[in-house]
Amino acid sequence: MKCKHKKLIPLFILLGIGIAFLVGWAVQLLWNATITPIFSSNPITYWQGVMLLLLFKILVSSHYKVHKEHHKKIHHSHPEFIHRHLKGEKEEEGVSSDTC
Repeated sequence: MKCKHKKLIPLFILLGIGIAFLVGWAVQLLWNATITPIFSSNPITYWQGVMLLLLFKILVSSHYKVHKEHHKKIHHSHPEFIHRHLKGEKEEEGVSSDTC
């Protein structure tokens, strides 16, 4: 069973590299098709498209981690509030089901 998985490792590596090249190419094409005509700028190269993709990934990932930590501090610091809130919803559901 393990031998089958070891044979697939080079395939997955090649597949990952191929997807990375395709995504970089797609960024280049989309940038050149939209931004270049709008702002009358120069078209970008393939490697500039890859760098834009990498920059976007870094910016979005760092924002997500900051938001996640902020969410933990704000929304999960008072579990009793959550329990009261959920308990209130259950009572309201019971009232609404009696009236229908």
